[in-house]
Amino acid sequence: MSGVLQGKVTVVTGAARGLGRAIARAYAAEGAVVYALDVLEDEVATLRAEPGDLRPGRLDLADPADIEQVMTAIEAEAGRVDVLVNNAGIIFFKPVEEVSLADWDLLMNINLRGAFLCCRAVAPGMKARRSGAIINVSSNAGIKGDTDESTYCASKFGLEGLSRALAVEFAPYNISVNSITPGHPMHTAMSEITYSAELRKIWKDPIELTPAFVHLALQDASGITDQRIRAWDMVVELGKGG
Repeated sequence: MSGVLQGKVTVVTGAARGLGRAIARAYAAEGAVVYALDVLEDEVATLRAEPGDLRPGRLDLADPADIEQVMTAIEAEAGRVDVLVNNAGIIFFKPVEEVSLADWDLLMNINLRGAFLCCRAVAPGMKARRSGAIINVSSNAGIKGDTDESTYCASKFGLEGLSRALAVEFAPYNISVNSITPGHPMHTAMSEITYSAELRKIWKDPIELTPAFVHLALQDASGITDQRIRAWDMVVELGKGG
């Protein structure tokens, strides 16, 4: 590792498992201070055993008060947030007539409102410092609909819109905002219930996608911003894809 993120304060949501955990580990390996957050408190706490400055904590993205409290505490302790990765998300598959209001609200609150509230929390500090990077983890469902995914697709289409709008708003403050999709099948708890047998044959460990997240964490408004990135494509372009 090159230590390119040395001293940067980073926040990663959904860090207990899968891609979020891989991103947190990669950032720590590159020298960042990593606030690894997840509602799965016991699981995310195991990151303390990993190398680097990993600071796991509980965050319930369905609870606006919890988001405000946790993000405020991070700013107070670390003095700033340089990089925010909105990775956390949930999914379910139901015909639209079977989607209850409670179903809709829970998924939207975690996948979209939670990301919005985290962005809103770091915005004042990033704008005041005129630096920062926000990375919103999207999906093919953010540009393409699919059967029984009306709620999930709506949340990811919304996340794409949020990303594009914030990129424009934050550009004068030298803050980059990008959305990113894996760009390749990957092995996570979510993909274990969504991938076909054929996709499982080629899925990658999420750690293989993390060079793209490291690269985007280094960006500001003069570099890569307002883009929808395919992580694996970027990894290959960086010469780090095996």
